[in-house]
Amino acid sequence: EGVLDASSTAGPAPEPSVRVETISATPRVRLLHDFVTADEAAALIALSEPLYHRSSTARATGDDKRTSFSATLPSSNSDVAAVRRRIARYSGYPEANLEPLQTVRYRGGEFYRPHHDFYNACETWYRGNRHFTFLIYLSDVAAGGDTNFPRLNITVPPTPLAALVFDNCLRNGEPDERTLHEGIEPSGGAVKYAINGWMRSRPISSL
Repeated sequence: EGVLDASSTAGPAPEPSVRVETISATPRVRLLHDFVTADEAAALIALSEPLYHRSSTARATGDDKRTSFSATLPSSNSDVAAVRRRIARYSGYPEANLEPLQTVRYRGGEFYRPHHDFYNACETWYRGNRHFTFLIYLSDVAAGGDTNFPRLNITVPPTPLAALVFDNCLRNGEPDERTLHEGIEPSGGAVKYAINGWMRSRPISSL
């Protein structure tokens, strides 16, 4: 069981530097303050810089719904490996279930319109659905860049070094439609850097 398993009383304790803030009890939405260090964040931003490409969705290589840029991070990098282990520890899932981490960069006016992170029953990857999303904010954003959950009436500002964590599925494994969310564009020349970590229900190698 992971640190974030609300049903666990004997599971691992949070690391001393990480403070867990509950934003919604159902569906579970939490903010893990100081999930990464400032040095890790700076290193991950630098590592990502030459790797960016237009962000895609599950249904298209690039479309008008998502205008940000993404970079797939090598798991062999020591900082990437440390964050992957941390995500596994807090989720309680094996690291083998975690997709490759992706840095996402939003410049002024770039966005990701309302969407779900889970796959539905008609899509190829349904057998290994995304149970958890870890969205790790790497930088301060002067204006905009919020994560909005329209069906929950919740808006989360990008908190540097924190991880926004939410369940994409119900306890029975079915997709939770309430987790619809969007990445709001930064404004005033601000740039937002974050990491997407999607934890699957099964090992990636088995899909």
